Amino acid sequence: KLLEGLKLMCLEHKVLLTGTPLQNSVEELFSLLNFLEPQQFPSETAFLGEFGDLKTEEQVKKLQSLLKPMMLRRLKDDVEKNLAPKQETIIEVELTNIQKKYYRAILEKNFSFLSKGANQHNMPNLINTMM
Repeated sequence: KLLEGLKLMCLEHKVLLTGTPLQNSVEELFSLLNFLEPQQFPSETAFLGEFGDLKTEEQVKKLQSLLKPMMLRRLKDDVEKNLAPKQETIIEVELTNIQKKYYRAILEKNFSFLSKGANQHNMPNLINTMM
């Protein structure tokens, strides 16, 4: 829904940052690609027909070649070595009333999904919902 709203805006430049472009599904990847290049990726049906299952090496290589011009990948070894160690600070804050309302709505909407527990297919979505 966020991408649908962003597509309505007249944007001269678009940049997406993600640490996990394929964490959940090929459908989510299509949404990102369609936002960046709607002319190149106009049809979800066609995209999923070609890459939906990613079962063959040919499919993977073709998708990699499509993604190569628009992706920049950095590994831990590529990061500046002289950076100070990461420091994590936890600051607990109370949710606002509207945040509590949204949180409860999300939990109620996903209650049956959450109560089923985790399996290989729903683990990423389960983690996203719990966050």
